[in-house]
Amino acid sequence: NWQPLIDERSFLSWLVKVPEDSLQLKARPIQAQQINRLEEVWKENPNATLEDVNKPGVIQTLQRVLLIYQDASEYREIFEPLIKLESEYDKKVKEAQTKSGISVRWDWSLNKRRIAYFVFPKEDNEVRLVPGDELLLKLMSETKKWQSRGHIIKITNNEEVGLEIKKSQNVPLDPTDKFIVEFVWKSTSFDRMLRGLKVFDHDKFSVAGYLYHRV
Repeated sequence: NWQPLIDERSFLSWLVKVPEDSLQLKARPIQAQQINRLEEVWKENPNATLEDVNKPGVIQTLQRVLLIYQDASEYREIFEPLIKLESEYDKKVKEAQTKSGISVRWDWSLNKRRIAYFVFPKEDNEVRLVPGDELLLKLMSETKKWQSRGHIIKITNNEEVGLEIKKSQNVPLDPTDKFIVEFVWKSTSFDRMLRGLKVFDHDKFSVAGYLYHRV
């Protein structure tokens, strides 16, 4: 029979031991923001503690998004840190997708460039590969050193990634070689957003007057 694991907002005592009074006296309140930040810090430093999170400057204070803004400067002041924070997060997520031990089979494209075909292992929480993404393919064995960037030109029905390599010379064709695949992160979309905010801030005629005053 299925039974609940939580009763009165607490885990059942047989699942999680109830701390003694002496330990409860040492407990200290923690905010949800600190919990979330600590989980983020653990990704880079698994040994981090709450003291590390509480250091000045670790938790970035962001202003709340408003429904109506006084002017374009206030709009930029609120959204610019959010865009930068999203950019940093996107970069970390992409860089964390590095995979090693990848087997590659080689072919030629119509424009006489090498195409590397491989299966990119993925989990549900990982970034989805799409045609146009830029990847770095590396071979870093004791006897061979090679690397080249390329763009995904296709993803086959059996989930093989087709990566058109920019550097077709001296490609290691040994089928037993194991490669490393890394994402090449680009800030283009975020740079455009930041540049748009700057223009919006300094030039009120950058958008229609109605839209400018509605913001």
